[in-house]
Amino acid sequence: MNLDVLSMVERVVLETGQLAITLSQASVAEGLGVATDCVNVDDLQFNVPFAIRRRGVETRLLLKGQSLPRDETQIGNIARVQAFLGEVTGGRSFQEIAENHGLSVKRVQQILEYAFLSPFTVRQVIEGRQPPFLTTDWCLKNEIPADWSAQDVHFRTA
Repeated sequence: MNLDVLSMVERVVLETGQLAITLSQASVAEGLGVATDCVNVDDLQFNVPFAIRRRGVETRLLLKGQSLPRDETQIGNIARVQAFLGEVTGGRSFQEIAENHGLSVKRVQQILEYAFLSPFTVRQVIEGRQPPFLTTDWCLKNEIPADWSAQDVHFRTA
């Protein structure tokens, strides 16, 4: 059986943090080949909490319980910052690091913020369990507390 579920949608309501979808009783009954009164109206309403996740120009609607895709860009930045940190502590200037990696000095300095992510946050990112807002773009535009306890509180309340 191949049903065109989108043609059965009667109403979609998108509110802050909540997605509500109502299917048409008549359309569902027709699609299933049953009488309209055999389809329970209460079974045609779906309410799902969601979060919005932005990454660059891409925006995703992440339904509650849906697993996050791993943010490979962010994971790469976390790995890259370890190399940068080693070079900085070894006495290299931001300019030298930028030239060695084909980046601007500003970008090197921005990425160095990742050196201060707590191990808990790094683990969340690697496992794809970070808060939906915690993207590379967000990290580059927002101040991240260096204190790991404050950071964890900050990420829970941001």
